[in-house]
Amino acid sequence: MNHSRTRTAALVAAVAVPALVFTGCAGSGGSEAASDTISVVTRWASGSTEAEIQQRVFDKFTEDTGIKVEFTDGLEEIDDQVETAVAAGKAPDLVIVNLYDKTLGWLDAGVTVPLDDQIEEWGLADRIQESALDEWRVGSVPSGELQGLPYSGFSWPIWYNTDLLAQAGVTEVPETTDDLIAASTALRAAGIPPLIVGGNDWSGQKLFYQIIQSYADADATKKVMSEGGYCESDDIMKGIDLFTQLRDAGVFVDDVAGYTADDMYATYFAEKAAIMPAASWEFAPALEAGTDIQDVTQLGGLAIPADGTFTQPTAYQGFTGVGFMVTKQGAESDRVDLVRQLIEAFYSDDAVADFVTNGNNVTPVIGDFADKAENPLLKAALDLGDTVDYAVLPDVWIGSSSDPLIQVITKAYGGGDAQEICAGLDQATL
Repeated sequence: MNHSRTRTAALVAAVAVPALVFTGCAGSGGSEAASDTISVVTRWASGSTEAEIQQRVFDKFTEDTGIKVEFTDGLEEIDDQVETAVAAGKAPDLVIVNLYDKTLGWLDAGVTVPLDDQIEEWGLADRIQESALDEWRVGSVPSGELQGLPYSGFSWPIWYNTDLLAQAGVTEVPETTDDLIAASTALRAAGIPPLIVGGNDWSGQKLFYQIIQSYADADATKKVMSEGGYCESDDIMKGIDLFTQLRDAGVFVDDVAGYTADDMYATYFAEKAAIMPAASWEFAPALEAGTDIQDVTQLGGLAIPADGTFTQPTAYQGFTGVGFMVTKQGAESDRVDLVRQLIEAFYSDDAVADFVTNGNNVTPVIGDFADKAENPLLKAALDLGDTVDYAVLPDVWIGSSSDPLIQVITKAYGGGDAQEICAGLDQATL
């Protein structure tokens, strides 16, 4: 992964974005933070279930330790906000954030510090699954520096509305791409839109990559995602051609290139489309939609070509959802113990159980937490087990190329042949 380009982007962004303003509990923040206050920027936005659970952790932490938590919601611009604060000398101590795009370059840019020593000192090495820790290491390999501590994992299956499928005469969830094309044809004949995805954003990007790796092994997939060479890889080219076949066969809803992830959720929850790819963070909103969509949804994998690499339909899973990254300020001798105590509070059994039960978190924490799941969709996702194969999630491999790649992929949902698409992907890859 090319971190040098990411570092340049981070420094440029730091000049362009307004300074970060903390909005939580009182405290001075930044390099002048009070000794009884810890400053945090968090990805969990106010009003979300995760933010409510987070507040419970903060409140108990303050009650137990007397340490105040000064925090702000970073929202979608969290990476730019944190970089700006660091450049202005007002860095937070701790960032609760996804490992994605710019955050992958924060070690190189000097925004955060590696946590290889701290995980041992804080007694968390035996608390977190090793496979989850590896996802948070540079290059996603055991030898890489530990960029942060994973906390919020995810399951990312395909959702099938079995009632709508049945209305079209489809009695089984499609397992091969031929089945998927046949099911989509039947759905369209019944006036039911087939598979919906945000062709205009990250959700469409993820589905695109899930499809194009259908003929490639994991190592080849990671190499192309990291370095480019889409047009030179025969196996990836077969996958891109498969994407165009599915697109041209009408598997995706009409005008899919104009949809976003929010459009996808709303349409599926309203039973206006039969199939969608969506991760576990939508399990709670599905119930909150009030349409009882969970009662007619079967979770599974994405149909595969009969002659492809995978032996079962594919899904994604991982632990790069949300984790803890410590800034240089947070690692200073007068700050690091505050950071340790707050992180330990999040990894307590009570906090982890709260996030599983109420936040539908697929936790990387070792322990018997699966029985804490109450949402029927989370239970179903945890039971997928050996019924799906897991594809390579592109996030940590494509790095800061994500936005340019989305532009190419959005265009691909609208049209173009495999050669045009691969050339655009190669051009967009850093």
